[in-house]
Amino acid sequence: MVLAALLALAASIAFGSSDFAAGLAARRARPIAIAFWGHVAGTLCVGAIAWSVAGRPQLSGLVFGLLGGAVASIGLVLFYGALARGPVSVVAPLASCAAVIPVAVGVARGEIPGVLAWVGLGVAVVGVLVLATALGATTAEPNPPCPGARPGCPDEAAVRAPRMPPPMAALLAAVGFGSAFVLIDLGGSGGSSPLWVAAGLQTGGLLGLLPIALAGPRARLAAPRAALPTLLLAGLFAAAADVALSIAFTKADLGVVSVLASLDSAVSVLLARLILRERLSLRQGCAVLAVLTGAILLAVT
Repeated sequence: MVLAALLALAASIAFGSSDFAAGLAARRARPIAIAFWGHVAGTLCVGAIAWSVAGRPQLSGLVFGLLGGAVASIGLVLFYGALARGPVSVVAPLASCAAVIPVAVGVARGEIPGVLAWVGLGVAVVGVLVLATALGATTAEPNPPCPGARPGCPDEAAVRAPRMPPPMAALLAAVGFGSAFVLIDLGGSGGSSPLWVAAGLQTGGLLGLLPIALAGPRARLAAPRAALPTLLLAGLFAAAADVALSIAFTKADLGVVSVLASLDSAVSVLLARLILRERLSLRQGCAVLAVLTGAILLAVT
């Protein structure tokens, strides 16, 4: 259990670092470009590791990984679009609500949460609602604005997809991430190597992004040279998180691992505060604290 908790927390750190790097890249490149090239790097890296360590692919784990990756890839595009239009400190905690779905699945399986867990879920939901209303009142421009993000800039379209309110995009992304958690857990339950589940996640994500990538002009996949380091870093951090998460699911309950793996928003907020100097209003700060507190209460039950 301790090892599973440590792995899930390591996944949170890697996911949070990936989210932050993606948020920086999303200000200079389209969300689809960040997600696509990040998955290319992650697929090559994790696939090579799985083949060298675990041997030939195991069908059950690979198939569930592919499904989970395809679902998560849609959430990733939505999430990167939200990051491009809203502050990292607010968008990231909204996406962390992904843990609600695996907790609900755990309840359906008979894993009934205790009183503390229900309190944590309620606190997290209140925090989400406050964050959603608070973000609607803030400017959609990054702070500080960067080239390609200013109103009227010729490159404005490169950072404006998908075109929906950041709170809605972040919450829809959470649905995709939460569903992926359930599929990852199913992939490791049949005795398959978690490395092949992780490889399936990356490959499924790449395949899920292909229709979106090919549906429009190829220019959408172009990324400025200045965005390449953070773009690739985001992909490799996410790949490392997938590996840690896939292993953690084989060693503990679905709900506990999912919640601990959803604390990546704390990492994103910390990095945004330290590097971008993002500031939160009192209401936003309390809402972020509520989301994180709710997640912690769920994890300790």
